[in-house]
Amino acid sequence: MPTLQHGNLCIDYADAGQGPAVVLMHSSACGNRQWRRLIERLSRRYRVIAPNLMGNGATTAWHGRRPHTLADAAEVVFGVIDGLRLDAPLHLVGHSYGGALALQVAHVLGDRVSKLVLYEPMLPGLLEAHGRLQAARETAALRAHLQRCARSGDWLAAAQRFTDYFNGDDAWDATPDEPRRSIAASLPPNLHEWDAATVPLHAEALNGVRAQTMLMRGRTTRPALTEMTAVLYRHFTHWRLVDLAGCGHMAPLTHAEMVNAWIADFLDDDADCAERTAEVTTAV
Repeated sequence: MPTLQHGNLCIDYADAGQGPAVVLMHSSACGNRQWRRLIERLSRRYRVIAPNLMGNGATTAWHGRRPHTLADAAEVVFGVIDGLRLDAPLHLVGHSYGGALALQVAHVLGDRVSKLVLYEPMLPGLLEAHGRLQAARETAALRAHLQRCARSGDWLAAAQRFTDYFNGDDAWDATPDEPRRSIAASLPPNLHEWDAATVPLHAEALNGVRAQTMLMRGRTTRPALTEMTAVLYRHFTHWRLVDLAGCGHMAPLTHAEMVNAWIADFLDDDADCAERTAEVTTAV
């Protein structure tokens, strides 16, 4: 993949197709490879940019000398937008922690972002700030476990809890040894991502978002993740909310064909997308 320099950051990224720019932001412990099929689909009509976020691929890792912030993490995205001279209107797509970054970037760029797609943005800071305390305890327990494993150097134990939480109970047992080692090796940047995502955050702090937005979640996802999308949707009532039956948090990977169809239709303003939205039952 090509790389570019943005300040002290070296950023590696995928770049395919021609047309309006779509920037894809991946979830934790996945890297931009998670978007392989979506890149193939969208690059027929768009220029699709998928950077590796901090500490993933060849992109510079966070230095760790102070707590990481969403503004710090978003510099990777601003780096590719500025370095590649991507013109408005921009389209942003983010999943999980990548969804949190997509929100941050859309808030800062305002009218320069035309469309925004978020699949279960991982922002535990919303829970505490909006009084969703039981859900906040759920994510805090996961974070504390990951921190304990990191201190002892037991990244396989961290990967087991991480996988079972985000992929579903017993997902780790079904994971072969080589992917297990790969997940464990990709987890260190996630500790800094928690620092950025858990700072108490009121939804109105994101009022700079002007983009037409589709907020997506799976009906079988964890309660805390459902609560995060609910907080956002209660504030941004003009957004489109899509609940996907049979899907969990990792649906952009496990149900890529379904999720990618929704994303492509939304970006294309396809009438089929509006019709399907009317058929989806949304529960906040």
